[in-house]
Amino acid sequence: MSKAPSMPMYWDAYLADTTHLTTEEHGAYLLLLAAMWRRNGSVPDNDKDNARILGLTVAKWKRTKERLSQFLIIKDGDISQGKLLEIWENTQEKITKNRENGAKGGRAVSNKNNDLAQANASNSLNPNASIPEPEPEPYKLPPIVPPAENQDAKDLWNQMAERAGLAKVQRLTETRRKALAARLKECDGLEGWKDALAKVEASPFLTGENDRNWKADFDFVVRSAKFTKIMEGSFDGKRAAIGNSIEQDILAGLGLDGGSGECADASGGDGSGRYSDQLDSGERKGICGGDGSAV
Repeated sequence: MSKAPSMPMYWDAYLADTTHLTTEEHGAYLLLLAAMWRRNGSVPDNDKDNARILGLTVAKWKRTKERLSQFLIIKDGDISQGKLLEIWENTQEKITKNRENGAKGGRAVSNKNNDLAQANASNSLNPNASIPEPEPEPYKLPPIVPPAENQDAKDLWNQMAERAGLAKVQRLTETRRKALAARLKECDGLEGWKDALAKVEASPFLTGENDRNWKADFDFVVRSAKFTKIMEGSFDGKRAAIGNSIEQDILAGLGLDGGSGECADASGGDGSGRYSDQLDSGERKGICGGDGSAV
């Protein structure tokens, strides 16, 4: 029986090398590797015995053996596998060193300088080093926006809203917190947020200078698509004109201007005035009438 307590298995390498095998051949190969490990790295090249170990007929084993021969070392009456032999020898070396270190141990020797870092169960302060086990990679939590930064961003909005005559934020709901945190990451924190609020405050269109007196609110600004357009300057200096050109100014600011003078492009070409993928109902009121025409 093998002296190794367990058999390491490197599945990524195994699967990369054996994708062409059938399910039955996979089973035979894995059973053969297990039998080698239990017998110190190899099995006798005896077709009858190996067929019994793998649960195959002798004829079936001979055909399977030929398919697996590219992985096997068949030499001097034994069958082994190169990587398995290497792992088995390394494991035996580790076991031997650990056993030697244990034999030198016993009760911990008291150190005169009371150096607890050196006190151990070995008579030697420099025992033979064991083969180290690989350390797992530490799990790293994704960066999060501190709650205080969310609160500061809310306060900055309310200060700007008071100056610009926009609605203040009374409560940061969970949905608002998530949206705000995402926008703060996109603009590199509070400094970028201040830049965005300055653009909102400086935009006539966003602060109500349009024929319906529609004004941007907090939820509008923290929407991903709208925030991007604000930062890119799509609303800079936009002021809705009265008359036939109103839709051109508004649609240009929203990136929906098709140059037709109507709402057909934004509504899919049918003039229905539906902006379901761009605007909420409050924003539509300031752009299209119920019949799809610009108002």
